[in-house]
Amino acid sequence: MAWQDTMVSMLRILVNDMDDTPVYSDSRMEQMLVTAAMYVNIEISFDYTYSINIVTPNISPDPTSNGDDAFTNFVVLKAACITDQSTFRTKALAAGVKAKCGPAVLETLKHLDGFKQLLEIGPCAAYTELKKQWTFGNSRLVHAILSPFTSNNFDPSSLSAISDGYRDGSSYNGLY
Repeated sequence: MAWQDTMVSMLRILVNDMDDTPVYSDSRMEQMLVTAAMYVNIEISFDYTYSINIVTPNISPDPTSNGDDAFTNFVVLKAACITDQSTFRTKALAAGVKAKCGPAVLETLKHLDGFKQLLEIGPCAAYTELKKQWTFGNSRLVHAILSPFTSNNFDPSSLSAISDGYRDGSSYNGLY
């Protein structure tokens, strides 16, 4: 039960569900985390191979027990993003235009702007940025050749011919 305790607490903090009577039950939070883990497991490669069961819900091996902080953080951020998107969708359906007949008042409800901004700079943006940094910072994915490269059929005598034209001695006539 270690991942459930740790990751549910982290997710509650990110989605601001820390009241005495939380909006989401622990089992609902576990479902969101396991759903997020499915997406993270597809999008990013990690040292461990995780078995994810949405029905149970379960993540095996336990990422908090084996010290895979990267997987844990990615899953919690993705789950917070999914939760925020769900909240935005729910609020968008309830929002709209408020109108009164007398005295005539017509106003649009602006509370959705805060939720939209939360999606743009909150956990969704943090997840995207962290994923980009992980992808480019992960040495297994990005390699560089830091020395001169020569092929198997390299002829050093052709180096002087390159500055004058081509290896066969012909020169560039400007027609392409």
